[in-house]
Amino acid sequence: MMTDKCNHLIALMRVESDIIKKHIDTHKWFRHIEDYNDGVADFIENYGWLMREMYCGHVCEHRCDCQMAQQFHDKNQTKAC
Repeated sequence: MMTDKCNHLIALMRVESDIIKKHIDTHKWFRHIEDYNDGVADFIENYGWLMREMYCGHVCEHRCDCQMAQQFHDKNQTKAC
């Protein structure tokens, strides 16, 4: 049954956290941001949408049964599910 709410936010947040930790120093340097928290906020503002699309639309094992993830599938390509 297709669900209309995400029950896997913890997994998404884990992935996002790992990505941010890996790239935050470079991001802060590139954007001339000194404060760690300001850097994280800027990273999320600029790339949060991309991380969600990649995770929900292409990585999450439940994406085929998730109504929310359907918005991230490319309708012009062969369905991934």
